[in-house]
Amino acid sequence: MRGRPLTRRASRGNLSRGAGELIALVIITAVIVYGSLYPFRFDHRGLSIGPVAYLLSTWREWDRRGDLLANILLYIPFGLLAVRALPDRLPGSVRVGLVVVVGALLSATMELLQFNDIGRTTSMGDVYANSIGSVLGAGAGIALGGNFRWPLLRELGDNLVPATLIAAWLGYRLYPYVPTVDLHKYWHTIRPLIHAPPLPLGELVRFAIVWLCLASVVEQIFGFRRWLLLFPALAGAEIAGRILMLHASLELSDIVGALVAWGVWLVLLRWMPRQMTVLAVLFLGLVVVGRLEPFRFGASRSYDWVPFLALMRGSNAVALQSFCEKFLLFGGAIWLLDRAGFGLRPATLLTAAVLFATSLVQVYLPDRSASVTDPVMAVLIGGIFALITGEPHRPRDEIA
Repeated sequence: MRGRPLTRRASRGNLSRGAGELIALVIITAVIVYGSLYPFRFDHRGLSIGPVAYLLSTWREWDRRGDLLANILLYIPFGLLAVRALPDRLPGSVRVGLVVVVGALLSATMELLQFNDIGRTTSMGDVYANSIGSVLGAGAGIALGGNFRWPLLRELGDNLVPATLIAAWLGYRLYPYVPTVDLHKYWHTIRPLIHAPPLPLGELVRFAIVWLCLASVVEQIFGFRRWLLLFPALAGAEIAGRILMLHASLELSDIVGALVAWGVWLVLLRWMPRQMTVLAVLFLGLVVVGRLEPFRFGASRSYDWVPFLALMRGSNAVALQSFCEKFLLFGGAIWLLDRAGFGLRPATLLTAAVLFATSLVQVYLPDRSASVTDPVMAVLIGGIFALITGEPHRPRDEIA
């Protein structure tokens, strides 16, 4: 391969790893504050008890499963970036302890401010969940930054940007992350695949393109020799996870799409000239079609200029899955365009422009939320990619 991977390697004139991750941490913290306090409508609650006493009175409360998972996952990036932004000379246990304390204090502060925030609920259950997320994120940050003999873990730590795309895919596909030991569930999940299941062409193409992106991600991180084993392992883990997870189901188009992607990447696409450009165009086309189908236009509706409003108004479960899916699609488009030679900044701006243009068209599509959220999210993803790699503007060559 002649292409240079998006690793966290700093170069002269660019941000150091620590400075970039510190800025990314500030961005993540701002997102947490924004999401916790929106719509910023404060009014005195009229209770005789104060916010601190009220919060402490809820010490026995725990979030429901959907809220618990959402709050844990919200603070995992905070914990990961915070522990990596701290000086390496500090022992890992000290860094984890500091991050957990700061994460818990941040969460408690948000809960206290929510006491008088209309439509918000103050609960120690959120503090518990956010603290767990901080612990998990900090532990992952220590693990990925360690000097491990196991090369797979070390290479994931050196390729955080493509690794986040794998994490987003699994986060999207394996929700609600609750395995079950019900054998009847396993059979009901597998049985539809035995009795001549339908194979919609559109769904097959969609899954195949996503799996092609993931194939390029796995090869980018681990190299071609290990790709031969690890890409089928990733597909197998996703399929097995769908069988094991509560309320999850299998789609034949997912399984066949993975097989098609494996064959196309191995036999054809990997050896094509400018193959990353071809894959980037396919992936961006997938994003556009997914946003505009079924192409039945009607009367115009209003455009929402408040970012992330739809995500915050819906259920946490839907918001969590939607966020993971969008991160994969938008982050994947940015990553592929960057690998195709556009450079990270132009790739981010192009993806955001496509998302903004299609969001304007969505005002004419029924049952769609026309919003500025997606282009803003693309800009944030591209910015975070630049910060954690330390190489924001350098274009990449094609893979030979």
